[in-house]
Amino acid sequence: MAAAASVLALGATAACGGGASPSEKAQEQQKKQQQGGSSAEAPKGGGFDVVLDANAKGPAKDIAGAQKGGTATVLTAAAPETFDPTRAYYIDSLAVLRLTARTLTALELRADGKYYLVPDLATDLGQHNADYTEWKFTLKNGLKYEDGSPIKAQDIAYAVKRSFATEELPGGPTYQQSYFLDGTKYKGPFKSKAKGGGLDYAGVETPDDKTVVLKMAKPFPDLAYYATFPVYSPIPQAKDTKDAYGNKPLAAGPYKFDSYQKGKRLVLVKNDQWDPKTDPVRHQYVDKYDFKFSQNPIKLQEQLIADNGPDQTAITYDGVDSSLLPKIQGKEPEKRMLTGDGTCTDFIYLDTRRIPLEVRKALVTAWPFDSIHKAGGDSPFTYTPATTILPKVTPGFVKYDLFGNGGKGDGDPVKAKKMLEKAGKLGFDVVWAYSNDNDIAAQVSAVRAQKLKAAGFKTTAIPMPRDQVRAEFDNPKSKINIRPLGWCLDWPSGTTVFPAIFDGRLISLNPNSAPNKSFLNETDINSEIDRISALPLQKQEPEWAKLDKTMMQKYVPVIPVDYNKTNFLFGSKLGGVVLDPFSGGPDFTKLYVKQ
Repeated sequence: MAAAASVLALGATAACGGGASPSEKAQEQQKKQQQGGSSAEAPKGGGFDVVLDANAKGPAKDIAGAQKGGTATVLTAAAPETFDPTRAYYIDSLAVLRLTARTLTALELRADGKYYLVPDLATDLGQHNADYTEWKFTLKNGLKYEDGSPIKAQDIAYAVKRSFATEELPGGPTYQQSYFLDGTKYKGPFKSKAKGGGLDYAGVETPDDKTVVLKMAKPFPDLAYYATFPVYSPIPQAKDTKDAYGNKPLAAGPYKFDSYQKGKRLVLVKNDQWDPKTDPVRHQYVDKYDFKFSQNPIKLQEQLIADNGPDQTAITYDGVDSSLLPKIQGKEPEKRMLTGDGTCTDFIYLDTRRIPLEVRKALVTAWPFDSIHKAGGDSPFTYTPATTILPKVTPGFVKYDLFGNGGKGDGDPVKAKKMLEKAGKLGFDVVWAYSNDNDIAAQVSAVRAQKLKAAGFKTTAIPMPRDQVRAEFDNPKSKINIRPLGWCLDWPSGTTVFPAIFDGRLISLNPNSAPNKSFLNETDINSEIDRISALPLQKQEPEWAKLDKTMMQKYVPVIPVDYNKTNFLFGSKLGGVVLDPFSGGPDFTKLYVKQ
């Protein structure tokens, strides 16, 4: 998933809490309703709760004071790699696509502070058999694309098949490979039948234009949550332009692509074929969204602090640089800064194919947490130190600190050098990529190099434009051997962490992408992932926490760096601004311009 785009993590939507599946929670809520209780009562549990609202109908409830018209400008130093719904797995890409793509189900943060899982394109949250190995979704009436053509079940089915084309369309979520029928064998619609591909795939059926049936290889109680991803947005086969589709995906939501320059700018305008009566979560208040990527990170924050002219209707999802806090705290701009907990852990993924275990331990020992945070402009508003893989908001989370550094300090270069000498690895080359058109990224890279060299490492930093960095991180054939990224909960469960980024079997299934960015492939870890995944959801929570600690003790596939916080600035003439942790910032669908 997911991750706050500001930290370049990989995937995130929203979350379920309390360990129950959608169907189990729905049954609980039905009982409460029958007993006179409220169907909107969230089940108890740790982490973020989700209320099941299978009867949610469009149009979405109006936001108090909302007005129509105007342009909302989004300024960010980030540069999304793709807006292909199949490949989208960075949360800024997911947040933008929420304006243009619609999915079988959707998650919405409402004014009561709770998340709601609701039907989007589907009429309900899906019907399943007793063991959750078959799910059926029925599409609503009146659904259309931006060109006026009807949305059909076959388009959902094609999108599902397309999601298996990880060689041609790398970087997207991979739950379908683990859970869907023949998920480890089917290679997508672009390959011939002889090579495991083609349009005939047993895992999805369309009995008619309105019905989609999804078949699993093993129980998948949380499929209704996974169905909130753009991978479940419809794509007509005839309109698929393969690797160019992300440049102008066919819109089903309230906005459509008007113009797009990769890494620079995306302009969205109203989609007049969108019917608000079918959509329970989205609004169409502004006339236009103007996303400006690859901005100077300090300059864009200063623009929002100054709040002049067109910047009054601008917003960012980038975290505030610590050097600018004196201009914000205790002053007017503080009223235009939202802060809150995030759902991600930031890591340094260590390539276990190329970095021996003793060197990985030396890297953790040497890691200059504080110097790198300072160089990156981080502050208490943007992070808290981390020592675990699981984000601390995960149900069942257990804190531990194996290396005794608390995720802070500046490392122990003397001890690390001795560890390298003992292992015969003094001068081991640590290789990474960084954005040479982003001053902060270049500064962080320089500090990292300086500190690691002092600990006995050689360093190689590969400069490249920021719109190429994400693709480099996803490329398993890259020369780099560390990847500074993060991971966010797709929903609050270890099920959305360990199977997604530490299952070694994903490596051979995805030869052109790296969902497992540490390339850890250990039989005992793979077996534990299978064992825990098969447990009842309520029993999984403590087991994922145990695996977290065990994996770090035995293998050190990552250096946990921090648990991210979300904070961002916005202009004084923007309304409908809310902090949505699972969007890594604002929910763009709620914004309006104050006229």
